[in-house]
Amino acid sequence: MTNEHATTTDYLAIRSILETPILDDHKWAKLPNIPADMVFIDLEDSVPPHRKDEARDKACEWLGRLDWFGDKAILARPNHLDTPWGEADVLALAEAGVTCMAYPKITNRSDLDRVIGLLAHHGASPDIFAIIEMAGAVLEMKEIATTPGVVALMSGPGDLSVDAGMELFEPDGELNPVFLMMKTQTVLTGVVYGLATTDIAYVPDLRDLTEVRRRVEGSHRMGFTAMSTFYPPHVDIINDVLSGTPDQVAKAEAIVEAYEVGLERGDPAVLSAEGEVLLVHDYEKAKRLLRRAGRAKTSA
Repeated sequence: MTNEHATTTDYLAIRSILETPILDDHKWAKLPNIPADMVFIDLEDSVPPHRKDEARDKACEWLGRLDWFGDKAILARPNHLDTPWGEADVLALAEAGVTCMAYPKITNRSDLDRVIGLLAHHGASPDIFAIIEMAGAVLEMKEIATTPGVVALMSGPGDLSVDAGMELFEPDGELNPVFLMMKTQTVLTGVVYGLATTDIAYVPDLRDLTEVRRRVEGSHRMGFTAMSTFYPPHVDIINDVLSGTPDQVAKAEAIVEAYEVGLERGDPAVLSAEGEVLLVHDYEKAKRLLRRAGRAKTSA
């Protein structure tokens, strides 16, 4: 079962998403040399209220200069429609030709229907990354995931901790375990409906790259297909973890070959060279890993 939507981007192959403050010219100038798979153009959290108009103009300017980003995918986030800036953001992004948009502070499907309807009225139908960062969104995740146009679910424990009035971290620095339920639900919903799923490695100290790697590896084991970050040194870690080791890539290649040969011959059961039964989910996971490995070679 998939959530069908015409797109030319393989979102399941994306590993790293980098959010850089759009009004920081110094940081923005470094983007072409950072090996992120996707650039996150943010008009919400990273922009103070008195500079919203300036950021909106800058976002539209960059959306008109996509060649500057090379092969990076572009994801733009407006403010929610219920804010003073949301409608102007959405209309400006539509006019600028936005093709992929993250929508924040979703509480239910009607939030998505409103913004998608407004975009369509102005001639835009971008792929949607639905951000799961409100308690209502957690409870209505299936309805959000099955909204036409949604291609990914983004896990947002930070804002959810504010919305729910919960601590983000435990005293030992680990993420509050209540968010594991939300993360698990996000991953499983993504699997059922064929959506990409993104997580973010929250750590008390962003500069502790050893701890960042541990948490990225944990999200990867949970099944998240991508990780987002706003700290450039995390990008290499994310790409490395989500691309797979040489042994994992070799195993994936063998699984794909064995499964496809078995299907072509009409075998009732497909076995690996080691005699293990190969199921369709083994095949799909192997293909996903190889797509990421291919992206790693391209961006090297």
